[in-house]
Amino acid sequence: MARASRKQPAKQKARQKKAARQRPTDWANVKVAWPQAKQAISLRIDQDILAWFRDGGPGYQTRMNAVLRAFVDAQQSKR
Repeated sequence: MARASRKQPAKQKARQKKAARQRPTDWANVKVAWPQAKQAISLRIDQDILAWFRDGGPGYQTRMNAVLRAFVDAQQSKR
């Protein structure tokens, strides 16, 4: 039985190096984006839409919120 190699593929190493270069080094200019407060509501959603988001796994409500946020932001930029 052959042993699995523990070496990282070259592409993965390159991605890690690129990510390290993109990290900010001047922490004085870093802006922290605090999450907004959320409100619990009751919302009626089509079954197929809800199933599609749930099929994505945990965090489906957060993803639904992100889609709604993107729509609102796009509409506000048109005003």
